[in-house]
Amino acid sequence: MAEQLRLEQIETPEFLDTFYSVLSNAIRRNALQYLLTNPNPVSVDRLALELAAIEHEVPAEAVTSEHQHDIQMLLTHVHLPSLSDAGVVDWDRECEQVTLTPLLNQLSVTGSAMNGLPELSVSPRSEPSH
Repeated sequence: MAEQLRLEQIETPEFLDTFYSVLSNAIRRNALQYLLTNPNPVSVDRLALELAAIEHEVPAEAVTSEHQHDIQMLLTHVHLPSLSDAGVVDWDRECEQVTLTPLLNQLSVTGSAMNGLPELSVSPRSEPSH
């Protein structure tokens, strides 16, 4: 497994390349969004169900087992390894559980559209002054 990025590395060009690569895929973006709203560990099965619902624009109850399985295979073989290698999720393969790492909490990710093209900015989150 690739070494996870440390907090002091977030301003390096290599980190930004990795993070933008992570954000370049809709499934990974949706997975991060779901995990941000669910701070407890989430099963890979549940994450696949929720992502299939988003992808097919249906309620989770209406997702077919085939669609869920397809997303689960993509998660297991492509997207969770990428997210884990980037250091933004902890993926316990034995328990099949996924959680966000503290790294994502240290970042401020903003987006804006310029000439119709999205522009992302990733920077260390500033600490509130006391």
